Amino acid sequence: MGAHLASVPSPPIARTAGRPAPRPAPQRAPQPAAAPGLAARILGHVLLIAAAFCALLIVAVLIGYGGWDYYRTPLATRGYHPAHSVLRPSGAIGLTLGVAGMVAMLSTLPYAIRKRWRLLSKLGQMKHWLEIHIFFGIVGPVLVTLHTALKFNGLISVGYWLMMAVWASGFVGRYLYVRIPKTIRGVELSRVEVEQHLSTVEAQLAARPLPPAVQAELDAFHVAASGKPGAAPGVIDLFLGELRVRVRLLFLRRQLAASGASLAVVHDAIALAAERAAIARRLHHLRRTHKLFELWHVFHRPLVYVMFVLVAMHVGIALFFGYARLVS
Repeated sequence: MGAHLASVPSPPIARTAGRPAPRPAPQRAPQPAAAPGLAARILGHVLLIAAAFCALLIVAVLIGYGGWDYYRTPLATRGYHPAHSVLRPSGAIGLTLGVAGMVAMLSTLPYAIRKRWRLLSKLGQMKHWLEIHIFFGIVGPVLVTLHTALKFNGLISVGYWLMMAVWASGFVGRYLYVRIPKTIRGVELSRVEVEQHLSTVEAQLAARPLPPAVQAELDAFHVAASGKPGAAPGVIDLFLGELRVRVRLLFLRRQLAASGASLAVVHDAIALAAERAAIARRLHHLRRTHKLFELWHVFHRPLVYVMFVLVAMHVGIALFFGYARLVS
């Protein structure tokens, strides 16, 4: 950037004489999303949408196609069930669910490609790619589970339980990801930038005219929620501390409402206090979160690779022996 500026010709001295030099525009640090975090709220909506989609799908199969009675039928006599011709893995519905599940699992891969290829860095925001990754990562295993007709044997059983391990670990990775401070565009912030934003929020909270009793309650909440300064953060507190903070925040809201302060003041103070506590917790656990997230990648990626290899083998065997047919 400096070389580019140096190559730009300077204006004539006669035109700039007597004029004050222009002040450089102040550079603002990227602002992270407000607590509990824009990324956390977006991902929370994605989880709800995926859960609703899976619930509708399961209800449709169990009630619309007789799956409730079919899946409870013993395997030895399941072939005589009226729904067997459509719900078995090679049946019309079962095979459709299997193909849809495979497509859904493959739809999780573009997110990984988007992260690694710089040529795609400007193709949409990373958080939107992550939303797609999470949605299909949740829906895919549900489709595959219905495709199996709850019958697990042979090589595919290994691939299935491997897929479920990937599915479960994905929730852990999502939890860690949303606790790494980022801007609203999903760019990770440095420790200095997080500290700057924390100072800004604290200044905004300090500027609010609050009664002494309300201020004391907010200070006590902040100390309890953000962790002890200088103390090494624990893994248990990282995963369970959020629930404890939410409970404390609920009690704090009730205490402030009972203190006689105006509802507008209480609402404003609660919002800033929650944001301050969230940022402080992210900062307190920043190093631990980074380390666990890196370890999670070491565990998650090999499982994904092996899972797709087994899925490819399963599809190849099904095609070779003619199992993947819509007719009996």
